[in-house]
Amino acid sequence: MIKSISFSFNSTEEISSILEMNLLNIDFNPTLAFCFISVDLPLEIIMEAFDRRKIKLFGASSCGELLFNDDQQVISDKAGVITITNIPTDNFQIISKNRGDLDSKQFGKLLGDEINKCNFQSSAILAASGLTIDGQAIVEGIIENNNENLTMFGGLAGDDSKFEETYVFTEKEILTDGSLMLLLDKKKIKVSGIASSGWIGLGADLKVTKSSGNIVYTIDNEPALDVYKSYLNVTDEEMPAIGVEFPLMIKRDNEETALRAVIGIDREKRSLIFAGSVPQDSMVTFSSSPGFEVVKTTTSKLTEFYEKDPHADMFILFSCMARHLALGPMVSQEIKFAADKWKAPVVGFFTYGEIGMNYSNTCDFFNQTYTLVKLTTKN
Repeated sequence: MIKSISFSFNSTEEISSILEMNLLNIDFNPTLAFCFISVDLPLEIIMEAFDRRKIKLFGASSCGELLFNDDQQVISDKAGVITITNIPTDNFQIISKNRGDLDSKQFGKLLGDEINKCNFQSSAILAASGLTIDGQAIVEGIIENNNENLTMFGGLAGDDSKFEETYVFTEKEILTDGSLMLLLDKKKIKVSGIASSGWIGLGADLKVTKSSGNIVYTIDNEPALDVYKSYLNVTDEEMPAIGVEFPLMIKRDNEETALRAVIGIDREKRSLIFAGSVPQDSMVTFSSSPGFEVVKTTTSKLTEFYEKDPHADMFILFSCMARHLALGPMVSQEIKFAADKWKAPVVGFFTYGEIGMNYSNTCDFFNQTYTLVKLTTKN
């Protein structure tokens, strides 16, 4: 069984004393910790504390942090959460890579090659940083150089909706444009999960008339930024923040849909940068949250998931920042549901994009999605 202990904090000055106190009260050997933290808090004290104790660290900056277990129900802002586990060191490997001059697809291929080099057959949990990074292209590159049966979950780091700079980090380094991958031995640890959105399309269909990767230049032959401003009746200054709540819904040829949230704008070119690829000539529509129905959709899927797989040691949740904005206090209901149903702790953060398994059980990239990852040891 994966044993764990979790805590939240409001300043990094608290870390040394809080960490020491928690480590004194555990009955296991700490090996791997997860840390999700506001960009307003300095990292060096945290990294040094874990490095000194030889505890590996998998971390990301966030748009809000969450921690639900028997003792705590935390949804924080400009704070941090940490979960420390006893996952055996020979059951996992952390790989960190800077993107450098590679485009997102090439970077994904590089990460796929790194998975292939692992000395055990693995599932992957990925966190990526960089506001120009294309989550869909990374996923496609990984699958292309690994295989489409890869089980992978994860998310894009946030920065408290500032849209300035995000990062991922270990106990030794910080990456502002790169990725961490936690590889877990499939023979020892089962990784499974669900991805649930609930967002619905609204308005007329539109055509993406010029795009490149995750940058959209024109929609219906009009500058993409101007189209967003017109439909949402907002100003330049309100973008991209308001655009996150009203993503484009891409209508794919296989009748599936994919949501794409705005994470950046180019005011000079009047273009929009999305968290994932938006193919040129694709048909899209705006979308929004129908409120409480989103929570009902998620809890219904969680119930089905529980009936198929009722055992869990812990959960990691990658939930889109737009869910927090759209649902407000209701967002706690879909987080608490999993913690109560499985009687297992949930730690995670609000993201700029999510990675999970789609209806075809193939890894995909999402926005506006509640992506829950379940870790369970195998006998």
